[in-house]
Amino acid sequence: MNRLRTYWVDQAKWWCSRSLEWWAAHLTALYVGGAITIMGARFDELRILKLNEIGDLAAGVFGPVAFLWLILGYVQQGRELKVSSDALRMQASEFKALVEAQNAMLENHERALDPLLIVTQKNGKQTDDGFSPLFEVVNNGEYCSDVRGIVRGGGGYTHGIAMSPLVRGGARLFSCGDLKEDGQYVLEIEYEKTNRKSGKQSFLIYKYTDAGTDRTNIQAYNAIARFSGIPSEKYRL
Repeated sequence: MNRLRTYWVDQAKWWCSRSLEWWAAHLTALYVGGAITIMGARFDELRILKLNEIGDLAAGVFGPVAFLWLILGYVQQGRELKVSSDALRMQASEFKALVEAQNAMLENHERALDPLLIVTQKNGKQTDDGFSPLFEVVNNGEYCSDVRGIVRGGGGYTHGIAMSPLVRGGARLFSCGDLKEDGQYVLEIEYEKTNRKSGKQSFLIYKYTDAGTDRTNIQAYNAIARFSGIPSEKYRL
């Protein structure tokens, strides 16, 4: 019993696996064969038919076959269009991936042209208007020209800084002006890269008072202030 059931299951799978073209070809052969058999059996009646009657007979006999293959042609065309659409979609995905890879390469190239600026505090002096710290900027990256800086702080404080071009390994000293109030100041250094595009790097300057003495610390823009004498929760970014 199990062998018989397995046999019929295999047969059903085999018949279901046949393509539409296979079924259309076999149905056409059976239909045409049956039509020829019937016409051969009634050949004497066919001989006396007029030409227009023969044409009507041929249209009636072969019309269903032509209609069947017309439908099959539309189905086949739809399959080809789907294959073409899938191929175009795949090409679009590959092109998108290529564009993203090229953009990533361009961004890496752009970053490679950026200077690597490191700003450290050298010393400072007390003035009548406040505390004037002195900093040094060192370029460990690519050459940059038209270097200029600006310091912004609370109360609308601004101070412009003019710097010379920085070659690789070059260093410049600069002052941020007189910082009167304790708190956070932002130092922005703008420059022009070798590809003529502009860039900017930012640093945070913290001025605070430690045992009656004005002090400052500086670090990269997105860091967290954890300096001696500074309440870190006050200056956390």
